[in-house]
Order: sequence, then structure tokens, then C-alpha cells
Amino acid sequence: MSFTELAARAKMIAAGRGRILQIVTTSAIGTGLIPTAMAELKGVELPHETHLGQFLPSIVAQKVRSGRAEIGFSSLPLDTPGLDVLRLYSAPDVAAVREDDPLAELDVIPLSAFAGRRVATLLNPLRFQLHVSKALAARGIDTGPVIRTNTAYGALQIVRRTGVAAVIDPLTAYGVALPGVVIRPIDVTVLFYWGVVAAEKRPLRPVAQALMDAVEAVAERSIVGFKKLDPTLAGQLVSDPASGTNYGTGI
Repeated sequence: MSFTELAARAKMIAAGRGRILQIVTTSAIGTGLIPTAMAELKGVELPHETHLGQFLPSIVAQKVRSGRAEIGFSSLPLDTPGLDVLRLYSAPDVAAVREDDPLAELDVIPLSAFAGRRVATLLNPLRFQLHVSKALAARGIDTGPVIRTNTAYGALQIVRRTGVAAVIDPLTAYGVALPGVVIRPIDVTVLFYWGVVAAEKRPLRPVAQALMDAVEAVAERSIVGFKKLDPTLAGQLVSDPASGTNYGTGI
């Protein structure tokens, strides 16, 4: 932390404005869940100043571990030494298609429908895309040309503008409604895992605890297939490429 930042915080505390709430998150959670959760906080108010930064999962872990953020929301798995995983959740990835796409007429889209189709997907080959690719390969499905972007929100915009189909995380899909884009489950379960982390043995302030509860409430009511899991399982997330089931994708 710079001397300028320290001086600014000291002035805020002296003026009775309290500590800044530092939140770090991945793009899916920061875009799909946290804005709604902030609007629905109950029993506690946000401090005079709140910082919400969106980063890669590894950076989320670093900032929370170092104390530069009080609470982190991230896809999993994470490098968790020095962190407490406070909450752990899962939900299946979904398909996004334009409303004029014939696939939009289906209640459930088969993964085989992506065969030969131009698709939008994510850039990082070692997390989200790795598990989607394994699910396709396990079923002998080859897509057509691929458009890669670094956020699921960007993939949704590409679906809307170009008419390609996409497989994206459920947080962005159900949390960010774009006109002309419909979200459908797919017939293969490829799970997306995410959770909440804090520095090891460092208690959360009531405002951070309330935000964590509000994010969970928003997810529980809005995400199809949402499940609360035992946080102690976070270190055991693995992949089963034979089934196409994902234990640890994320953006």
C-alpha cells in the first residue's frame, strides 16, 4: 500500500468515515451477482467508500491473502494456503443462444448441437474452456470456428451481435440479462464451482458478512441448479474427463 493510500485512509478515519470495504472478485461473480447483492443488503449499510475490483482467480487469492482485500469471491479451484474458504457453491454451465436461433426453441440444448457450429468461448484454456473441451471430446463432438473472449459477458455480447452459440458460466448467464439472448441448460453436466475466501483466521466485519450472505441469497434464487457445498471440500476439486463433469472450472 502506498503512502498516498495510507494518508487517504487516515483522513477518512479521522473524519469518522471508517474503513474502506475492499472486495475482490472474478468477472463472473462481480458482474452477475455482486451488484444485485449490494442493492439488497439488509441490516447493515455499506461504508462511506467501497472498492470492488475484478481480477483473475489467482490475483483474487493474492490480494485476500496479503490483506489488500477483506473478502474475495472467486471461481474455484484456488491456491488456498493462507486462506479460509468460507462458502462453496456449484451450478451447471449453460448454453447461450440468440432468440432467433432454432436452438432457442428447445428446453434443453444437447451438447451435440454444437457440432460443426461456430461458437464463442473463453480464452483461458486451463480453466473453464479445458473442461468444456473435455466434455466435447469425450463425445466426439467437433465445433466449427471459435471466437475466444476473456469474459463470459463478452461472449454474451458476441452471441447477441453475431448469432453464434456459447457455453458459459451460470453466474453471468442468469445474472446479466441481455435483450435477444436466451439461456438454456445443456444435456451434459459441466459444473462451475465458486466460493468466498478470507485471510486465514481473520474475522469479517459485519458489512462483509452481510454482503456474503446477500450474494448467496441472490445466487440461490436466480441460478438454476445452484447448490451449497461443504467448504472443506474446496481443496479436493478435481476433473473427471471421462464423464465430462467439471470439478473446478472458472473465470
